[in-house]
Amino acid sequence: MSAESIIRLQHLSKHFGNFEAVNDLNLEVKSGDVFGFLGPNGAGKSTTIRMMLSLIKPTAGNIFIFGKNLFESRSKILKRIGCIVEKPDFYLYLSAEKNLELFGKLSGIIPSKNKIAELIELVGLKGRAKDKVKTYSHGMKQRLGLAQTLIHDPELIIVDEPTTGLDPQGIIDVRQLILRLKNDFRKTVLLSSHQLNEVEQIATRMAIINKGKTIVQGEVSELLSTSDLIVSVEVGNVEGTKQLIQNSSWISKLKLTDNSHMDFNISKEEISALTKFLVERDVRVFSVHYKRTLEDYFLKLTNQQNLLTNR
Repeated sequence: MSAESIIRLQHLSKHFGNFEAVNDLNLEVKSGDVFGFLGPNGAGKSTTIRMMLSLIKPTAGNIFIFGKNLFESRSKILKRIGCIVEKPDFYLYLSAEKNLELFGKLSGIIPSKNKIAELIELVGLKGRAKDKVKTYSHGMKQRLGLAQTLIHDPELIIVDEPTTGLDPQGIIDVRQLILRLKNDFRKTVLLSSHQLNEVEQIATRMAIINKGKTIVQGEVSELLSTSDLIVSVEVGNVEGTKQLIQNSSWISKLKLTDNSHMDFNISKEEISALTKFLVERDVRVFSVHYKRTLEDYFLKLTNQQNLLTNR
């Protein structure tokens, strides 16, 4: 049985005068997804999110969230969504816990002290709950923003660039928090980000858009495991193996070596042939694993579309 559709965008477009920010966009986010929403600057991601939150109206198309038309059931739908668009805003002269209390009331609930304390601990701000937000670093404000989105226990969480400006540890913490929201709290998350490596690590499904159009959409595991892979082979003697392949076709596909690994840029179908070639020449092969980075895939697809558009 397939998962329930939480977000469904049908032929969505938004024009600002003669400029097409979003053009005939189709998208589906299913229950339980961490959905990576990717695209270069100006691709139409933020405009699409603003339409999903009814902050701006589409020029054409339909938006269905929780199976209901957004503009027919706006209030009911928005009560079930938590979001951060761009950067979160707070009352800087109030404490973190007071801010969360006020945001809860704005969402139609009166959160208990225990609820607020749990959220502050969840986002890694334990011990700073009573401090004024003006004393917070950028990263701490980002964390508090995530707590803010959770105050009314939403089913769907939409976050736009949640790791912007964070240090490496902060990025890891946000990644782990998003995974917890999916795995422990059964939330559906739509994650718009330029941190392509982060999306690759946590997203279950994704869409890449460019110039307002969907380029590709589907399961991350399927999209990143087809052709044009980076295949890393661990061998016993890298320099000796490099000499062996010097006069073969494999040398042109060798991209990188270190003390124990050789990285080849080949298709999935070529892996067995490469392994056979090495083993037949008495190369000790300890491991073979492949990966296509999301960044490589993203750049390849967007560059291809830009070339087609500019012809």
